[in-house]
Amino acid sequence: MREPPDLGDAAIVAALEASFRITVRALAFLPVGDDAASWAYRVQAASGQAYFLKVRAGADRVPGAVVPAHLRRLGVPHVLAPLASRTGAASVPVGGFTLALYPMLDARTGAEGGLSPRQWRQLGDAVRQVHAVRLPAALTRTVGRETFRPHRRELVADLEALLAGGAGDPLTRELAGFWRARQGVIDELVERADLLGRELARRSFPRVLCHADLHTWNVLVDGDEQPWIVDWDEAILAPRERDLMFVVGGIGHGLVRPGDTDQFFQGYGQVRVDPRLLAYYRVAWAVQDVAAYGQQALMLPAVGERTRRAAVDGLVDLFEPGNIVDLALGGPLYNDEGRR
Repeated sequence: MREPPDLGDAAIVAALEASFRITVRALAFLPVGDDAASWAYRVQAASGQAYFLKVRAGADRVPGAVVPAHLRRLGVPHVLAPLASRTGAASVPVGGFTLALYPMLDARTGAEGGLSPRQWRQLGDAVRQVHAVRLPAALTRTVGRETFRPHRRELVADLEALLAGGAGDPLTRELAGFWRARQGVIDELVERADLLGRELARRSFPRVLCHADLHTWNVLVDGDEQPWIVDWDEAILAPRERDLMFVVGGIGHGLVRPGDTDQFFQGYGQVRVDPRLLAYYRVAWAVQDVAAYGQQALMLPAVGERTRRAAVDGLVDLFEPGNIVDLALGGPLYNDEGRR
């Protein structure tokens, strides 16, 4: 989010100092990210140590904190996990929000400059180990389970109704014009996601722990050139193609370069990849992103103009050549199973 949450700095500082044995010297909001329920801060401790703080709406246990903490305990490499609180918890509730504190890495994202062949192999090996994890019952109840219905699918009709009148402020009118010009494409995305989702829901697939948001914007590369997987908020039990979609074709122009996929599978291992699942996950991602950006632009009264502007720009970018809409509609509905 581009604006801070409805949670005062004093409450955040008090919770951090009580829960993590640190004295906070400075707290700085970071206007980054596209998640409407998530906010980021830089925390500077009196000791000189810097931390990254993630704030999420809601006071329940969140997969984004407990899943990487569990993976760290199991020794899965290249997973950036939150620091444990005084009670050993991966996150702490405060004022209707949840705080998770992480080391602040001097790092770039994998999308900025790409990953080296070695880093792709390391990523593949780490994801292989994630997919092999068997979660305890309590954690299984925390993460989601694949239903083959795109997240926020139900919002598409609501957004179309809001945009139909053509009234509203300039951003709403801008989005309405863009949406109308691409109504046929949006309809095709939704229809294809529904068709594939219904067909796949009737079938049985092995489900593994998936990160579910494994593009290279969520892979950090530190000063020692080590990759770190971050942002586990969408963790889900699903077919492994839920993660493999991000490295087999990818979700946007330039995120997966020629040769990157082969390097990843050198670390992951050779597996059978079901192109029907890849096709579904790609089109479901497109539907999910269209709905999520539309929701931020039109349906969340608490967000400010910076977030709304970023949401409209993000939605437009989905339709650029080589990005997710192109990729989702360019693939066949059905194919024979493939191998890697």
